[in-house]
Amino acid sequence: MRYRLTGDADAQIRNILRDTKRLFGNEQVARYAGIIEEGIAFIAEDPTRTLTHEREEIGAGVRSFHLRLVSRRRSGASHILYYKVLAKTDGEAEVAVFGVLHEAAEPRRRLARLLRNLDSEMQPPGTPKPGR
Repeated sequence: MRYRLTGDADAQIRNILRDTKRLFGNEQVARYAGIIEEGIAFIAEDPTRTLTHEREEIGAGVRSFHLRLVSRRRSGASHILYYKVLAKTDGEAEVAVFGVLHEAAEPRRRLARLLRNLDSEMQPPGTPKPGR
């Protein structure tokens, strides 16, 4: 299945990798970038597989996947991917990763704006935005 990162998720990943480099160095940032890439590929392959979780408390259709599950080490990753499977106008579906948060972060509060941004991106051009 196709996938894409929202601008918000891309910025979060850049910040995570910047902080990883600052704290742990170049070798670890390369490893963690690989873990993130592998996690995204994993969910794109089968977004509803057993190791993913429905997160309806965050929003309709939201799912999550903890990156430690692809890191091959128990403490090898501490971030969670948040995503939705979206139907595209061409009939194909895509996985839209809209958030990447540390496992200690409270996702409902932190993802509310990101989810609204994703929903706005999915509106056809010229459609009024909700609340306007």
